[in-house]
Formats: sequence, structure tokens, C-alpha cells
Amino acid sequence: MNDIKENDKYLLGETNKEFVCVENQKIAVLMLQQIELHLDILSRDFDPDVYNNIECYEAIENLALLSRHSRIRILLQDTKTVSQRGHLILHLGKRLGRLIQFRSLNSFSENFMIADDIGFMYRISPLTRTVNFKDRPTVKKLSKIFDELWENAIPDPNTFDMII
Repeated sequence: MNDIKENDKYLLGETNKEFVCVENQKIAVLMLQQIELHLDILSRDFDPDVYNNIECYEAIENLALLSRHSRIRILLQDTKTVSQRGHLILHLGKRLGRLIQFRSLNSFSENFMIADDIGFMYRISPLTRTVNFKDRPTVKKLSKIFDELWENAIPDPNTFDMII
């Protein structure tokens, strides 16, 4: 496993190469820009160093507006802090209403993003992530975790009541 290189091509659904990434924002944007239908994010504090930037904002906005079949679900633990600190994706969610769903849950240990039910970005430490653009078996396991947490999560007033 290695970090992303300028000449590497990572294509969602095609590149089956797992690597450890420290350029988290760059790889998140690269993955987000390729999503065509489904995005699930599970994060304690919505990782501002990864997701709170104009490139992620635009990629998620494009996905939300791409198709009526697009599904964006974001499950957060510390929504109060995220809301108080401000986050571009929360503002996007407010603007787009129900096109982006937010829920909160008191406690969970995982932290990851699932892209189109085939790619993932998994936080292994605050500064590093494991990434693969094509790994259905791992994504299936992560999706099961996400779906179970999502079902037990609740609407949260800090995410503008845009839930369910």
C-alpha cells in the first residue's frame, strides 16, 4: 500500500488497488467527483480537513442534482460542534433540502465514506485513510454497518431538520 501519486489513475468501479492515503482531501474529492448515484458518509465530526472545502461541496452538489435517484446520507456523531463551527456541506444541505439526508447517533467507532456501493475511504487515524476505488466485499461490510447505524439514528436539529 502506498500514497497517491500524481500519475496514478484512480477510477471508481475500475481501480482495485488498496492504499493508505495521507492526502485525504485530494482523494476524497477525486472519489466524490466520480460518484453517480449513492454516497454514504459516517463521521464523528464531519472531518473538516477532508470534507469542508469548495471541491467537496461542488462534487456533492453535482451528485445531488444529477438524478432523482441520487442518494446522499450523512451520519454524524457530533452535530452540535459541526453546526457551531460551520461546514459547507451543512449549508449545502440546507439549500438543497431533502436531497441530502442527515442523521445523528450518540456513539460509534467507525469513520468512512462509501461511494456508489463499490469504493470506500476508511479513516484509520486522524491523518490517514485506507482507500480502494473498487472493493465490493469491503464495501458490503461497511454498508451493513452504515445501514444498521442509519436505522438507529435520529433526526437532529443541528442539521436543519432535513431528515427522513
